[in-house]
Order: sequence, then C-alpha cells, then structure tokens
Amino acid sequence: MNNYNVNKEMLGVTTVFVTIFVIVPALSSYFMEDCKTAMERVKKQKCKIRVESIEGIKSLKLKGTIPESIQPCECYDNGQWWVSYKDEIEQGDYFIKNEDESYLEIIKEDTLIRHEYICSQK
Repeated sequence: MNNYNVNKEMLGVTTVFVTIFVIVPALSSYFMEDCKTAMERVKKQKCKIRVESIEGIKSLKLKGTIPESIQPCECYDNGQWWVSYKDEIEQGDYFIKNEDESYLEIIKEDTLIRHEYICSQK
C-alpha cells in the first residue's frame, strides 16, 4: 500500500468522524422543538373519541366514534406524548384532549386518568 492510498483512506475516516461527531449534533439541536413551540403544538391538539381500536407503535391512531353524535372518527398523534399512555387505553374508554388545554384524559368506566404535558429540555 502506498502513501497516497493511506492518506486517501485517512481523509475518508476523518470526514466520517467530523460528520458524525460535529455536524450531526450541531444540526440536531437546530431542528429540535423548544418548549414554547411544543406547548403551542400540544394545545392545538383536539380529540374526543370513544375508542374502538388502537394502532401504532411510535405514533398513536385511535379509531372510534364521537361521543355526542356516534359518528365514526379517528384521532392521530405522531409525537411521543399520546403514545406514552397507549398501554392505559382500552377499547370502550373515552380519550379526550380538548383544544387549548395542556392535558389529556382517559376515561374508563370507574376511573379518570389525567396526564399533563410536561416539556423536558434535552
């Protein structure tokens, strides 16, 4: 192996190193949502549903009916807030997230579960 190939290989390794450990972390903080923006997004969410099915792994999709009208509907959240409580939601429960509120409610036959959105800075 001659010096030219070794230098070329080292340049490639250095480029990968700089990209992974310098550029990617610098850009990721640029694209992260700040607390104020996250809270505004959460307060805009709205869902009122009697749950008939629950789908999703990294997101949450609830299918069911609107309690007041018995019309079919779906609620979807691709963030990680709703999906954190997926195991608490069962068929027949009511899932309520009113607009302008920073909490969601899961209403069971004899229990009300309320989860407040808490912004965590990383």
